Amino acid sequence: MANKVLAIYGVGKSGLGQALGEVFGKQGYTVALLERDQDHLKQVQSALEAEGITASAVPVDLSNFDSVTQSVEAIAKLGDLDTVIFNATMRRKGRPSTFTGADIMQDLTVNVGSTVQIANQTVPLLKETKGAILFTNSVVASKPGTTDTSQSMGKAAVHNFALSLNKDLQKDGVFAGLVNIWTYIREGNDGKQNPTTIAQAFYDQATQRTEPELIYGKR
Repeated sequence: MANKVLAIYGVGKSGLGQALGEVFGKQGYTVALLERDQDHLKQVQSALEAEGITASAVPVDLSNFDSVTQSVEAIAKLGDLDTVIFNATMRRKGRPSTFTGADIMQDLTVNVGSTVQIANQTVPLLKETKGAILFTNSVVASKPGTTDTSQSMGKAAVHNFALSLNKDLQKDGVFAGLVNIWTYIREGNDGKQNPTTIAQAFYDQATQRTEPELIYGKR
């Protein structure tokens, strides 16, 4: 049997992407790290390898669907794809009354379009392993403000996509779900805001599969 692979799309700098790699990696997963910032990818890869975790950096441009397809081809060479986590988000500063349609469509390409493309390309592999695909969601999906409009629109769309995908894939033994984070993510915090604690919630969601939506950190 080949090794199990976790693919993290959108490693990011909040600490959650690296924590996901650590939590899954310590359970024996090979970790594929995916984002556009190659220097940051190498830093996180080195940090994981220092902990004895097998990790690979796979550059991807989520605004380019061909790049997404190529990234899945690279992941497939690492082993058996068991879990995919979409953790990317594109944030645009400004108030909703100032945005143009072109502004929003550019953001939705990453925040929503790439989500659908990743699912389309990885689900065939996940069907082979009876794996899981998870999406990082946020309180802004249901409680938008005036400074996170673009992000909140994307998160609301991904929320609905994840739940419909869950229903679609049940017959195939593939789990689709989301972790809806209702708190800040802060490294060094020992409470619910700690990235490792949040990452553990993702691991539990992927392996226990009790409900498609986990609301994390809501008071």
